[in-house]
Order: sequence, then C-alpha cells, then structure tokens
Amino acid sequence: MEAHLDTLEAKGLIRLASHRPELEYLFRHWLVQDAAYGSLLKQERRALHRLVGESLEHLYPDRTDELAPVLAMHFEQAGDARRAVQYLLAVGRHALDGAAIREAFSAFDRAAGLLPPVAAGEDAEVRRQRVEIGVGRVRSSWSFRSAEDLIAELEAIVPAAEEIGDPMLLASLHLNLALGRMQAGAPATDANVMRSLDRVTEIGEALNDPSLRAMPLAIVGLNQVMTGPLRGGVKALEEAIPLMEQRKDVIGASFARGSLAMGYAELGEFAKAEQAAGEAAELAAGGDLIAQLDAMIAQAMVRSARGMLDEAAPLAQACLLQSEETGATACAMVSSWVLGDVLKRQGRLEESRDALRRGNDIALIVDRKIWRPTLQAWLGSTASALGEQASASGTWEEALGAARAIGNRMGEAGIRWKHAESAATAGDWATALGEFEASAAILESEGSRPMLSRVLRGWGDALREAGRQAEGDEKLRRALSLFEEMDIAGEADEVRQALAATPA
Repeated sequence: MEAHLDTLEAKGLIRLASHRPELEYLFRHWLVQDAAYGSLLKQERRALHRLVGESLEHLYPDRTDELAPVLAMHFEQAGDARRAVQYLLAVGRHALDGAAIREAFSAFDRAAGLLPPVAAGEDAEVRRQRVEIGVGRVRSSWSFRSAEDLIAELEAIVPAAEEIGDPMLLASLHLNLALGRMQAGAPATDANVMRSLDRVTEIGEALNDPSLRAMPLAIVGLNQVMTGPLRGGVKALEEAIPLMEQRKDVIGASFARGSLAMGYAELGEFAKAEQAAGEAAELAAGGDLIAQLDAMIAQAMVRSARGMLDEAAPLAQACLLQSEETGATACAMVSSWVLGDVLKRQGRLEESRDALRRGNDIALIVDRKIWRPTLQAWLGSTASALGEQASASGTWEEALGAARAIGNRMGEAGIRWKHAESAATAGDWATALGEFEASAAILESEGSRPMLSRVLRGWGDALREAGRQAEGDEKLRRALSLFEEMDIAGEADEVRQALAATPA
C-alpha cells in the first residue's frame, strides 16, 4: 500500500494532506479523482463503497453520528438502501437540530427515494422509517411548501404511525398535522384539528408529560393571537408556557413566549410584551435558527405596536434578510409584512410597497391563508397612497372573504382598516367611513388597543376631511386617550396637533 501511495504521489496525482491523527492523502485535482472513479467498473465501485462504509463502521463505532453523511453516501452508492436510509435519517435529524432545514429536507427526501414502494405486510423497520421520513420532510419544509402538500403527506402516514405505536413519533405527527391544518385556514375548533390535538393530549397524559400536554394549548393560543379571540389566545399561552418549561422545551417555549409577546402587544400591555419577547430571545439563543428568527419577529412586532418604528424597522429588515438567506420562507413572509407596515408609517412608501410585494409573492407560493389576505390589504393601501392602481376591483372583497372563511377576526379588522385608508385616498367617503367603523368595532371587541387607536385616528381624519369635524374630533380624542394610556408619546403628540389645527 505504501509503495502504491508513493508512486501516485511521485506522479503528481495525489498529495499528502496530514500525518496525524491519521495518514491522509488528497487528489491534486477533482478531475483526477473523477477520472480514477470513472475507470472503475460499476460492480467494483459498489464493492469498494461497501468496503469503505463497513470499514468506517468498524473503525469508528462511536462516531457514526458524526460520520453519518459519509456513511449514507457510501451505502447509497453500494446499493445498500437499508443502511443508507438509516444514516440519512441520522443526517436529517442532526440537520433539523441545527436548523439547517434545506439540508434536513434533502436528507429525508433522499431517504424517501430509497424506500421500496408501499406494500401490504411490509417490514416493520421499513414502515417505521417511512413514518419518520414523512414527519421529517414536513418538519423541515414548513417554510417552503404549501400547507396542503404537508397535510397530504402527513395524512398518508397516519395509519402506519398508529400501527407502530411510538408515542413521541405519533405526537410529533399529530402536532404538525394540526398546525398544518390551521396554517391552511382551519380554525382550532375544526373537527380534524381537534382530533389531532386531542390525540396529542392523550399521549401526553399517558406519558405523564406536562410539556406534551401543553403543546395543543400553545398551538391553539398561537392561532387565536393571530386570528382572535385575542384575549383567549393570551390566556391559553399563559397556561401552556409554565407546563412546557417543566420539560425544558427550549424551542417550543421560545416560540410560545414570542407568540405571547405579540398577544400582549396587541392588547397594549407593553411591559409584559417586552418581558415575554426578551425571554423568547434568551431561550432562542440556545435553540435553532427558526426559533431565533421567530423571537426577532416578536421583538419587531412589539416595537412596532409601541410606535418605536426606528427600532422595529432594522429588526424586521435583519430578520427578512436572514430568513431569505436560510430558506425560512414563512419567517420571510411575516417579516415582510412587519417591515412593510413600519416603512409605510414612516412615510417610506416605495420601500414599503417593495417589502409587501416580497411577502405577497411568498404567500402565493406557500399559500398561507392567514397571512395572504392581510398582505394583499396592506399592499393595496400602500399602492393607493402612492397614487397607483391598487388592485383589481374585487381584491378587497376577495381578501375579506378569505379572512371571514377561516374566522380570522383580527385579519378582517386589518383588511377593513386598509380598505378604509384606500377609499379615503380616493375620496370615497361612504366606503371609507363604513370600513373604519367596522374595523373599530371588531378591535374594540377583541381588546386590541394599539390597532384600535390607529384606526380611530384614521377614522377621525376621514370624518374631518368629509366635512364632519365634530364627529372627527370625537374619534381623535378617543385615539388620543388610548395613545396616552399606552404611553405612545409620538402619536399622541401628532393627534394633539391635529386637534389643534382647523381642517382646510
């Protein structure tokens, strides 16, 4: 062997890379490696790949997790699908733990391609691998695949998962299935969503696992914070988080605390919101990248609700860029909305429009029914403010219908608000005033004070421009009172100035 290596080195085909901890040589150029590999017969290649894989297993039995990518490659090339799938699953799990979602999906996807077609009475190990691969593909592709595709993939493996009976695998499957259905627009009360969440609760009770029992409550709370009832969502998260932390579920607890921060911010309880957002960021620092991005989104939303736009904008911008770089499409979509909203309120309309377009384009791809109507509405309002044709005539009705269809009350309030702004820009006072009133009524019932104060301000300005100053002043005084209660000083000053001025 040493003589052969010396000959190859002397001919300039390979070079010594290191003596320690082991003797290692490298090809001097990839073309040389490619030519050497191509000169082997297919049968020889397979035999050598198997030999290398088995040698690595024998020599480094304690390093198989570390060597899983190499072992998977060798056994895949050797035609040993069973062992290749085993190591690809290890690669996928490790990549998920490190938030390398694209790498994780690639590993699970390669493993899926090596499995035999589904057959009656198939081997128990293959059946389990099929379920693990399906759950892994879904967990690693939330941000770039449609909810409908994810739901279909999970539904296909439910019978096999129930037959295997692994409680943690079943719980993961049903949690992701419930979350997928809600992302597709189903409310928490939907029969299929409740079936999955009840199954997780059953498993948590059987295992006496408080963290697992809390997950359905946290998922419902997150959904309600986004869609309403807002107070119910906050209450659910307040109950779920202490239970989740008993098991030191860093990622889940971080995500739940970030959601709770958003809920507090919507209620105008900013001290609680800042505390929850800070705790989410601290927990996420020891978790995965998605948890860190979610915590950053929560911080940006809290600052935006407080009117701290100079702090919210860079947070949302950084989150958007990092989300796009890492393929976290869902995070990019939400970051685009936060950034677009902040930029519009700063008067940076063209930048706002561009950010909202990015989010809207992503929503078209991943079809998130909770966010797409909202992005359409914010984009339409910004386009109107720029003097552009906002959208086709039916877009407002389409967005409103989509929000209503899934019971998204908070979304409906936002869409009506932005429709009112767009109508006011066009001088359509009847539509504008009606939509302001409808939006304010929803927000009042939900207890969403920051958004309500801004709707009241827009409503008051519209009433005054329509020649109804007394009514407009009454709305502005209500807005001022709310801004003062929440200590949103900048916007309070602007409303005082408006009240002191006489409309032209």
